[in-house]
Amino acid sequence: MKKTVLLLSISLLPFISCTNESNIATNVTPQATKPEAVAKFNGAIKKVAMIKDPAPAMPKTSAELSDEKKDMLIPAAKELIASTGVTLAEIERQTNNDREKILKWAVQVYGDYNKKVNQNFKSEN
Repeated sequence: MKKTVLLLSISLLPFISCTNESNIATNVTPQATKPEAVAKFNGAIKKVAMIKDPAPAMPKTSAELSDEKKDMLIPAAKELIASTGVTLAEIERQTNNDREKILKWAVQVYGDYNKKVNQNFKSEN
């Protein structure tokens, strides 16, 4: 009987070990589980941030983006807003295709997403 219990415990050890490893592997950081629209907008922001602008004729504040950079962000911004359930027609209607309004809306959605993820991550830990 002792041999059977010992043999059974030894044979179950790899299963228990693998179960623990899979639990650890699935406990990923919030950055690794981003929805596609959020990841694209984040990537677009990083891409725009890497572009060096030539020296402007008139000094700009650091918050201003060039028209080219805004144009690069708009597709990802629209996709991010649309991922919340808003149609493209509704985005165009509410913003009148104003790039500033679209980008502000997308940044708000992006911020809300990050805030929610951080709250969930803190509550899990």
